[in-house]
Amino acid sequence: MKINNQTRISAILKHNSEAIEAIASINPHFNKLRNPILRRVLAPRVTVEDAARIGGCSAQDILEKLRVIGFDAEVPAAHPPAPEAPARADDEVMAAVQSGRVQALDVRPVLEGGADPFQTIMDALKTLPEGQALEVVNSFEPAPLIKILRKKGYGSFTRAEGGAVHTFFLKVAEAQEEKPDGNWLFRVSMDALSAQRAVYEHCCRKVDVRDLEMPLPLVSILNELGDLPEGGGLFVHHKKTPQYLLPELEERGYKTWIAELGEGDVKMLIHR
Repeated sequence: MKINNQTRISAILKHNSEAIEAIASINPHFNKLRNPILRRVLAPRVTVEDAARIGGCSAQDILEKLRVIGFDAEVPAAHPPAPEAPARADDEVMAAVQSGRVQALDVRPVLEGGADPFQTIMDALKTLPEGQALEVVNSFEPAPLIKILRKKGYGSFTRAEGGAVHTFFLKVAEAQEEKPDGNWLFRVSMDALSAQRAVYEHCCRKVDVRDLEMPLPLVSILNELGDLPEGGGLFVHHKKTPQYLLPELEERGYKTWIAELGEGDVKMLIHR
């Protein structure tokens, strides 16, 4: 079977079940593939490229493992190591880090416990002394968080070392003026959400991400939206309002309806 960065994990596993152990051997992030329930939910939605982003490795790492067990893998040519400059840099942030003006926050235990560390990070930023950077230690690059905090005036840079991803944030500018929810985000009752959902009943897909570990809810929802037919809607069962996802939805031109029904029970409808 020929595979590349865009091949879905489900197709790979269907062709050769040995791929489960081959991918899982790369690092502990892929152990969830051994769970048949999670595998059934995730594999159809995740490409090799998506899996690499989730697992904190390169697509080349995955394709090489699969090539060993018989796949015809289109492995991209290796690039020479980049200079020591960080992937995302801001001079003021770098200066703070180099001078030791840093407070560290490891959110991996929060993620391992199945919780969203967003509020923990925001609380830490509120108490951060002026001129100090917050070092968020994670297992993957928090791209949505970087976008959110950039609008709040934070510069950042990210570097990977020792199997962890370290992202540094420092307040370097005034926050951009907050836009009202306007005509793209609607916080409504369940009755109002159900009424809006009825408009898309002819083509309304469903996805339940309540039992998925971060960042899989975000990846799963974006993948579903990528396959959504023109004029269709996506109904989402979530356990909380996905703060990381909202800026992505706004940027991509989606309208989002949210009904917060109680602890661990949030319903959403997303459409163009």
